[in-house]
Amino acid sequence: MFKISYSVVVLATTILCSTETYLKMFYGERTNDYPKSSCLDIGKFQSTGRCLQVCGNTLDMLIMISHNMETRTCMCCDDITGSDIIGSNWKTYIPPPCGDHFATYDLFSFQMYLKYVGVDVDYPSAVANCEAERSSVIRIDSQEKFDIFKDYVVPIANNTLTQVWVQGEKVGQEWQFHDGSPMPDFCPISMSNGSTEIRLRAYGITSFTCYDAPETSTYHYLCEHYRVLAISI
Repeated sequence: MFKISYSVVVLATTILCSTETYLKMFYGERTNDYPKSSCLDIGKFQSTGRCLQVCGNTLDMLIMISHNMETRTCMCCDDITGSDIIGSNWKTYIPPPCGDHFATYDLFSFQMYLKYVGVDVDYPSAVANCEAERSSVIRIDSQEKFDIFKDYVVPIANNTLTQVWVQGEKVGQEWQFHDGSPMPDFCPISMSNGSTEIRLRAYGITSFTCYDAPETSTYHYLCEHYRVLAISI
């Protein structure tokens, strides 16, 4: 169990790359927790900022960092299921809590937050509204994610028909996510193939099918956010 100090910490580290200088920002909360045996020991670094920089460049998903000021040990964590590495002089940071009205789910080794918004908006507005809360329109990219989606939405639907935007774009004859990666068919896709129907909404009461729709149509939407350390340039 994390013991959080409830203060958001911002660290900045300067990165030199050729002739350009970048400022990398890290948002996290200081905690009294210890690093775990499942974390990755990436070496010795004098500063916590340098430890952060290398962790951010080493792991795709970063959910905790620990730096020991005495031994200079730097631990990067994308899995915190291991046992504590006891010691003094650890500085450990974890992600800040998500915003209000988000539900928490465990997905693989991460925590995922979901927020259902019962307001009809077009697809671009759903995307923008989620991004304003450092989240994104939900992408159904695994059976586990689809099961979580149904577990969350069915009680909200309360035996009424529900239509909610899910992430997807039709390019040619293929469906893909915002990052261009192909979209697997975990939410069964049904298409009427209209020329403007390039987005997807999940449609159902207790089971759901993904139907194509014009992005100017208006439906409810669902934002997702992973509890990971935010590192941005």
